[in-house]
Amino acid sequence: MAGHIDKTRAQSKGVKLLHDYLEYAASGGERLQGNSYTNKLDFDSPFEEDVYHALVQQGYTICTQVGCSGYRIDLGVVNSDRPGEFLLGIECDGASYHSSPTARDRDRLRQQVLERLGWKIHRIWSTDWFRNKPVQVRLLIERIKQLQQRNS
Repeated sequence: MAGHIDKTRAQSKGVKLLHDYLEYAASGGERLQGNSYTNKLDFDSPFEEDVYHALVQQGYTICTQVGCSGYRIDLGVVNSDRPGEFLLGIECDGASYHSSPTARDRDRLRQQVLERLGWKIHRIWSTDWFRNKPVQVRLLIERIKQLQQRNS
């Protein structure tokens, strides 16, 4: 049992990993460890960076590469009413994504796991973004506002 392991007395990384695994197993896989996000601007593409700046210009606080246990979300919209919580995860899918069925399947399954853990995910296609950025920004802001109202 994870509760029987006193991580404060052990300096070993193995003890911490064992503790975390036992918590994960006891939760039936519902609890993932290692929640993190970058404090620096860390983008996978210029498209992702453009989405980030469009939201920051609208006054939103955005974190890059949010995730846990190897699951990463491109951008996380911080809940202004509860700092430290995220309203929405944003996935920015580029043109190469369309040509890879394996990537689509992997991302679909990953999204299902994250949604089961409580994440709300908004996916933006690069082609849609570059063809009609104002509409995509409007849709994204509408989704954020909708989630803010639910959480108020």
